[in-house]
Amino acid sequence: MATIVATTAINATTMAANWTTGVGNNSAKWLAKYLAPKALFNANPTSAQANWIAGCIAAAAANAYATGMANVNLTTVANNATAYGAANYAASGAKKAANYAAVTPALAAALSTVRAAVLAMPNTTPQDRINRMTTWATMMATYKGTF
Repeated sequence: MATIVATTAINATTMAANWTTGVGNNSAKWLAKYLAPKALFNANPTSAQANWIAGCIAAAAANAYATGMANVNLTTVANNATAYGAANYAASGAKKAANYAAVTPALAAALSTVRAAVLAMPNTTPQDRINRMTTWATMMATYKGTF
């Protein structure tokens, strides 16, 4: 005869197995919700940025970054890199090719503009070369966030 016994503790093994199964079984639901959200993720970027900044400040105040870094399991990191990292990295070139191609015209134009300015500068003395490096960095910084 079956008995009913109250659960007094959470079984971590069962919890992990249920999570894995649940994630696998709910991928269609995730995609449906992702494609039809209540609000678009970019609907109010100004408000989202303010919330992000507030979250960063709160995380810094709570020492979240240092605590997280101190708790990293390097064996898990190494195992994940070995199992998934190289394959995912290799595949990313093909998966992200369209995204990269979309920004390359603007990036190439920026690089060409900066290169032309730097090549027009004197290149005789060490200070000239330092000036060229500084100009390159300064001019490229003006393009930050533009593509």
